[in-house]
Amino acid sequence: MRKLENYHLLVMLILLVAVGQMAQTIYVPTIADMAESLSVRAGSVQRVMAAYLITYGMSQLLYGPLSDRIGRKPVIMAGMMIFMLGAVGVLLADSLTLLVVASAVQGMGTGVAGVMARTMPRDLYAGNSLRYANSLLNMGILVSPLLAPIIGSILASWFGWRACYAFLLLLCAGVAFSMYRWLPETRPQNSEPRAMFSGFRPLLADGTFSRYLVMLVGALAGIAVFEASCGVLMGGVLGLSGITVSILFILPIPAAFFGAWYAGRADKSFHMLMWHSVISCLLAGLLMWIPGWLGIMNIWTLIVPASLFFFGAGMLFPLATTGAMEPFPYLAGAAGALVGGLQNVGSGLIAWLSALLPQSGQFSLGLLMFAMAMLILLCWWPLSNRLQHQGHTV
Repeated sequence: MRKLENYHLLVMLILLVAVGQMAQTIYVPTIADMAESLSVRAGSVQRVMAAYLITYGMSQLLYGPLSDRIGRKPVIMAGMMIFMLGAVGVLLADSLTLLVVASAVQGMGTGVAGVMARTMPRDLYAGNSLRYANSLLNMGILVSPLLAPIIGSILASWFGWRACYAFLLLLCAGVAFSMYRWLPETRPQNSEPRAMFSGFRPLLADGTFSRYLVMLVGALAGIAVFEASCGVLMGGVLGLSGITVSILFILPIPAAFFGAWYAGRADKSFHMLMWHSVISCLLAGLLMWIPGWLGIMNIWTLIVPASLFFFGAGMLFPLATTGAMEPFPYLAGAAGALVGGLQNVGSGLIAWLSALLPQSGQFSLGLLMFAMAMLILLCWWPLSNRLQHQGHTV
């Protein structure tokens, strides 16, 4: 492993993001228990995740510019306090409505982690070190969605579903204390004060930033479409058991982990790695779509293309984030807000579109994943040509 300065800060950042990642999936094994406890349909509990993701994405558009103006550390502490307030709300909620509201408050709090995951590495690193740091960060982040359902299942079997949120409250309190005690302020010292949201305009007007942003939206949307369709296709159409669906659901995640590791390789150029990522996503989209045309669907026609797409997206997240963030050291907060917030909003809209399409086979899933891969390709092609002309491909 290459030596990286400020490694301990990167570990703290991984723990910060892990709080938000685990809050999305820790309760998944207990949805039936939650529905029974609150006297509602199991399907209606999905509103908990929807409320969380909406506020998680939208709040990042506020945290980023605010961190450019007043600093990273006070914004992080504020976000953690909001999350803990939401966790207490969940523990006290006696109806689905209150649970949804409390979950929305949690998402509003952990939105700060989504921004800082992209902002602070830019504060600390540049060049190949930034690419390597983003690779390690994404590898660390991908571990928490694998652990969270297991932890949630164990806690719920011992103490009930609310224990999942008690665990999140304690975890957040521990991370918040660590941040307060040991995290230095990483905002560049010579940053000039700016009006709130003023940094969005030059970023969105920059063609390179916008293309990387759209690529990131396409990658996350492709993953979100698969995750949204997975339960319906495997459980409802193929008739697999809930346990089998849960196991198959997490199988592509290690591919994303490996993709994030591959993106950090020092012996490969940024240009070459980006092409590997784009081609992987494009091939995955085709492999998911072609069986849909032929009316074929089984475990292999779903998992193999999904794993390949996850691998490509796992590479794309650190690479495209680096490409988007590196040119803007003094707008890192605003850039991180746009990258994080719009990724979640865009992928949510594509997942919503997926729900409107037929779900009797994998044709619609393949169509959307291939469309996202083509979007990625169309954004990367002009950037690739520009990098070649500038001599930045080595």
